[in-house]
Amino acid sequence: MSTQMPNLWSFRWRSWLGLAVVLFLLYGAINVLAAVFVPLSLHLNGAGGAGGALVIDPEADAMLVGRTLADLDRADPRLGAFLVSLMDTMCAYMMAFAIVHLGVTWFALRQGRAWALWVLLVGDLAIFPYYMVIGQTYARLGVSAVGGLPPLMVFALIILAATVAAWFGLRQIPRGADLA
Repeated sequence: MSTQMPNLWSFRWRSWLGLAVVLFLLYGAINVLAAVFVPLSLHLNGAGGAGGALVIDPEADAMLVGRTLADLDRADPRLGAFLVSLMDTMCAYMMAFAIVHLGVTWFALRQGRAWALWVLLVGDLAIFPYYMVIGQTYARLGVSAVGGLPPLMVFALIILAATVAAWFGLRQIPRGADLA
């Protein structure tokens, strides 16, 4: 007769892994909200309707285009409509990413699946090389993209904190634990 207890593991919100799940869910929710708010704002208010910025920040975008997005929309409605449609396309992929991100976080990371951390991390970090290229494009045309760094840094900090918390949380799961 064995006196060993089964090696069961259960998720706890008040743990490193719980913190990681909250942070990854927050990042996914930010993407969902942006994917809904940006197109809605643009369709209601035109190319300058999302707070005046489509790519970096209102000033940098205006410098690159040569006028504010609201002025561009008034002067050239077809180009304004094209920019809005381009953002619709980007937000469609952002929504798809957000749904997958939330699903992997909720259904895999929350269950202690180590592979989920790596999928989330690589997926989240994939945007940064694109922003480097965008920054180089702006710089090549004499426009500073530094104004876009604060929101990007907030996202980077959320991703970093979530990753570190998940790393510690996953290491606390006993080897051979039932992760059902």
